[in-house]
Amino acid sequence: MLNRFQLLVTLILVFTSISGCNDISKSEKFDQEKWKQYSEVDGPDRDLMAEDLLKNHKLIGLSHKQMLQLLGSPANYTDTTKTYYVLTEEYDMIDPVSGKNLIITFNKDSLISRAEIEEWHKH
Repeated sequence: MLNRFQLLVTLILVFTSISGCNDISKSEKFDQEKWKQYSEVDGPDRDLMAEDLLKNHKLIGLSHKQMLQLLGSPANYTDTTKTYYVLTEEYDMIDPVSGKNLIITFNKDSLISRAEIEEWHKH
């Protein structure tokens, strides 16, 4: 009888911990310092912070300079109307094959007019 009770308690604990894992949020609060420390190899996960950044921090209307102060350097500098920050990248040996970027679009006055997450896949 004691063995059945122990088995029942064990099953309940296992079920509770497994179902509790589904409730874990896959996001975290935006942290400016962590964001700026991003590295493809060992940096913090920007992807987890991106949702909070878009929801709770006013990006629309920021100037290019204000964006740099908040987010640091983007991944590209060549396009004056659009820039991006790498959130995640997955590699196949050497080349990236998929990922997510935070795309920032500027209007004619160089103010952020749009900020969105874009997933991409190499075909």
